Amino acid sequence: MVNVFNYMDNFIFVISLNRKIKFTNKAVMNKIKINLKDIIDTPVKDCLYTNGKSINNLIDGLGKDEDINFDFYLQIYNKKFEFNGDLFEGNFYEEKSYFIVARDLCEKYYSRSDLETLLDNINLSCFIKNKKGEYLYANKRKCDFHKKTKKEIIGCRANDLYDNAQELGYIENVENELIKRKEPFSDENVFAVDGEKKWYEVTLSPTLNEDKSVKNINITSRNIDIRKHLDKTLDYISIKLREINESINKGEDIYKNNLMNLLNYISEKIINNFKSDGVAISLYNKDENDFSILIGKGVIVDDFTITERKETTTAVHLKYTQKCKLEGIKYVDEIENEMVTRKLKEKNIYKIGIYNITVKDELLGHVVITFLQDTKSIEFGYDYIKTICSHLAVTISNINESIKIKNELKEYKQKKDYLQKCIEISVDIIGKFDKNGNLVYINEDRLKGILGWSAKEFEDLEQIKKHFRDKKMVNQDSGSVYENFDFENDLTVHYESKVLCKNGEYKWLEWNIKNYYDEETLFFTARDITSKKEYQKNGKLLEQAVEMEDLKNRFFNNLSHEFKTPINIILGIVQLIEQSRSNNNYILDNLDFHINIVKRNSYRLLRLVQNLLDLSQVKSQYYDMNFGNYDIVEIVEDIVMSVATYLKNKNINLIFDTNCEEQIISCDPEKIERIVLNLLSNAIKYNKDDNDIEVYMNVSKSFVKIYIKDYGIGIEAHELENIFEEFIKLDDGLTRPCEGSGIGLSIVNEFTRIHKGEVRVFSELGRGTTFEVILPNKINNTANRNIKNNKYIQNKMERCNIEFSDIYN
Repeated sequence: MVNVFNYMDNFIFVISLNRKIKFTNKAVMNKIKINLKDIIDTPVKDCLYTNGKSINNLIDGLGKDEDINFDFYLQIYNKKFEFNGDLFEGNFYEEKSYFIVARDLCEKYYSRSDLETLLDNINLSCFIKNKKGEYLYANKRKCDFHKKTKKEIIGCRANDLYDNAQELGYIENVENELIKRKEPFSDENVFAVDGEKKWYEVTLSPTLNEDKSVKNINITSRNIDIRKHLDKTLDYISIKLREINESINKGEDIYKNNLMNLLNYISEKIINNFKSDGVAISLYNKDENDFSILIGKGVIVDDFTITERKETTTAVHLKYTQKCKLEGIKYVDEIENEMVTRKLKEKNIYKIGIYNITVKDELLGHVVITFLQDTKSIEFGYDYIKTICSHLAVTISNINESIKIKNELKEYKQKKDYLQKCIEISVDIIGKFDKNGNLVYINEDRLKGILGWSAKEFEDLEQIKKHFRDKKMVNQDSGSVYENFDFENDLTVHYESKVLCKNGEYKWLEWNIKNYYDEETLFFTARDITSKKEYQKNGKLLEQAVEMEDLKNRFFNNLSHEFKTPINIILGIVQLIEQSRSNNNYILDNLDFHINIVKRNSYRLLRLVQNLLDLSQVKSQYYDMNFGNYDIVEIVEDIVMSVATYLKNKNINLIFDTNCEEQIISCDPEKIERIVLNLLSNAIKYNKDDNDIEVYMNVSKSFVKIYIKDYGIGIEAHELENIFEEFIKLDDGLTRPCEGSGIGLSIVNEFTRIHKGEVRVFSELGRGTTFEVILPNKINNTANRNIKNNKYIQNKMERCNIEFSDIYN
């Protein structure tokens, strides 16, 4: 019994009644690479496992004369082997035992017979040899190659099957090479088949032992004779197509004749190599929406009416644009067009191959191959026919492009003649200079009519030489400079300049200059716009006068309001006090309140007058600046702390932060104070209650930056560019939330500029505004560090009172 089990391919496990391994056959030992003594008496629960019930549970549930099929795995020495097996009860040497007859888990889904059937039906010769060169397996195609049965080939060596010494030497060499490499590779060689030499592609791969030595040699081979013939054909076609491309411009008859000869050659080669019964090469005519057969050989369908051709063309293009598969081998009954199917059957065509000629997703035509009977010869030539189609597509595309260029050239010549006639009657000066600045052409009549110069006199003008010889052109209206024309890029220049007339006057000309790099010339037109310039000049002056008048009116209206409001308040308080005194009923407890109102509005007037004086002095460049070396961080922090008292009623928290505790720079502390107070005043005016105002400083090696950020109403984007101009006030309507003349930010900008700095603004409507003051981080090397005097400190509160006087209405 043991000998029988050891000769079986199945994996046999014998289990004793006490649930221990009693025996396993050689198939199991070879599979798991251990000796029998290493597994005998091993409890089943310690080596055999399932994903569900245990083996012991399966044995307990096993009925008499019953077998159970299940998946399980053997795990021993940290190795895991998966099986599918049948469990049943029996006798092993007359002792009741349990048997598991198993196979690899994969064989649960397919058998060795299935694999051999698959290998027998593929288009490859497949065989396995051991290291000695003896055949262990051969599929049907390999057996057919040698005209022998599998039984006759198994155990043979190469010299039993091949007579040719050269072929035997080749086989020995590639097998030795595989043993040396121990990795797959492919090669090509010629073998004699029925007296004919044919090319075969041979692929070898090893089966390795655990020590990485070669155990078996796996080989596949296939006939590539068609491919070799087609490679030569493609090489010839490529050469001829290049010749056709080069002959396109030599004449229509020449390239058409060459093309037809090549198409004839291609058709014959397709028929011979693929044993087809007919070939048709058709091209698409876009103007006619029609596929016309250019070359037809053998059995083809060429009796379509014009209507049938157009219907077929429309259907083909629709399928192509919808990305439907139009290419490949089709049986006649698989073709969806009933009319085409009928015509093919009338010709007894059984099968056709359709291949598209395309370039850049544009369908240019088809190669159609017909067969009167079933064949497999074409199935291995798809890549080669597609290569032919791609070569044809490039050539046809070049021909179409050449025809298009010729038509465009013809149209260009017609337009050129028409343009010449238009130039002769043009109101503009039109001309052309070469790349060296020499005048090639000009309509001299118009030149004389506008400037008075002859063509030669015009060419010799210094201004014209500078334009066209030195390639330097200045737009005298905008100041733009165009120079260093090159003729490698397409370039057009528009500009305006004054040109000297022969009578000594100047006229404005509007120039349009374009370089034509293919001719290396500058084509130009020049129009007299002197009258237009005068009109524009007068119109611009008028617009400026109107704008200035409007600005003055708005400023004085605003200024009148700014003066009138505090004066009216002061007069009202005075009248109230006088009236109460005359009636002897003035309440002394109100005196402090009325004095505060008068003082605050007096501060408003003082602030307005001071701003006007400052702006006037700055604009006239007469302003007294007191620069010294001061701690800029201390100055800004003191100002921020002084302002904190003005924020109580608005529930606004003022936050100050800095990345540097001390930084000495050259500045005027009073002007820095004016800058910061003005920006804080704006932040307080436009901030929302219960929102913070942030002041933070960023000191770097080159600059000191002061940021003042509020979370108020923000500023619209289109208003930001004018925000620092004097007299600009953004909330200029009747519902403005706070007072102001509109000149405070202009003073901030001017004071920052005097410090050689810059002020910027960033804002988002409804989310707040940030002002950034950038000052140079420099000191005056000729001066020592200055300390703020007591007078400066004592006057700080008064300056705060003045600066914030218009916050509380």
